Amino acid sequence: FASWDEVNVIAHGLLQLGHGLKEHVDRTKGQMRELGSRLSAHNSSMGRLLRQAREAQERGERLRASVRELEGRGRQLLNLSESLMDAQNLRIEELLQKIKQQQYKLDKQNLQIKSLQSKVNLLIPLHLKDNKTQSPKWKINLKKSLSLTNQSQNTSGEPLPEDCHQLFLAGQQSSGVFQVQPAGSQPFKVYCDMTAEGGWTVIQRRTDGSVDFDQLWDAYKNGFGDLHGDFWLGLEKIHHLVQEGRYNLLIELEDWEGNSQVVQFVFSLGGESTAYMLNLLGPLSGELENAIGDFRQLPFSTRDRDHDLKADTNCAKHLSGGWWFSTCGHANLNGKYFRSIPRQRHERKQGIFWKTWKGRYYPLKSTTMKIQPAALEAEP
Repeated sequence: FASWDEVNVIAHGLLQLGHGLKEHVDRTKGQMRELGSRLSAHNSSMGRLLRQAREAQERGERLRASVRELEGRGRQLLNLSESLMDAQNLRIEELLQKIKQQQYKLDKQNLQIKSLQSKVNLLIPLHLKDNKTQSPKWKINLKKSLSLTNQSQNTSGEPLPEDCHQLFLAGQQSSGVFQVQPAGSQPFKVYCDMTAEGGWTVIQRRTDGSVDFDQLWDAYKNGFGDLHGDFWLGLEKIHHLVQEGRYNLLIELEDWEGNSQVVQFVFSLGGESTAYMLNLLGPLSGELENAIGDFRQLPFSTRDRDHDLKADTNCAKHLSGGWWFSTCGHANLNGKYFRSIPRQRHERKQGIFWKTWKGRYYPLKSTTMKIQPAALEAEP
């Protein structure tokens, strides 16, 4: 058996172990209480987060409902706006159709008026010729108009010159209005541009828009305007001037910036039975390319006599004025005169243009067309 001292030592050891276990248990209890407090705080935080999540979910549902409502209203507004646009487009189309109908009626009336004006202009000379009871005042004014200048008549009884170059060869060196008489023609007045190289007969001039060039066939045939200003000499007169041979046609162009260009080529002109066919007899000279087109022969066209080469379009009516049109888009020196360049493209295409200079939609400021025999005689 163990001695009392050994038992006492063992008991003392057990007592110390018990105290140690008790301290450990106490510490563990403290840690457990701390963990419990933390868990409680965590649970409280989780509760708050869950409440916030539910609130956010509810707000999301309300937003989705608002979005769906707005989408429905948007569709309604879109359908309404489409209906209004369709109705508005329909009204615009109806108005455009009415405008086109009115424009067609106006164009038709304008053609009728111009046709009547041409007939009146043709009848006036006959009326004056047949009127045997003119007043003395009319006779005085007639005599005065026939003797305004020595340049416009022949007072010596000598034959009149056939054109301006023949007048130049006879010694006339000043430009102005003169009377000429080509073979087989009655005398008529022309504007002669005298240069150092010879006399040029001016057949067209556009400088200020004072004369309307949107004329009918008879007007282009007989001529119109003022020889001292803007004018068209007349296809019949031009035909009489050039019928004896080959002539040079000199075209002078000017833009709104003060730049100028010239084009020259040899041509002949047929009579009215050929619609005054322009025949190109040689290549163009000058810095500009050909804007007449790739055709060597072009008939003359007006609004009431469509001879152009574009089957589905009346170029003279689509653009403005009479010209030797091919397919409408190359050149038109008898187009509408604009005193400033229009903003709208559909207006600019009706102006005076030479496509290979400044393009199709640049209305030129001025043009002059003049002719001279191609084979010039030496001055004696």
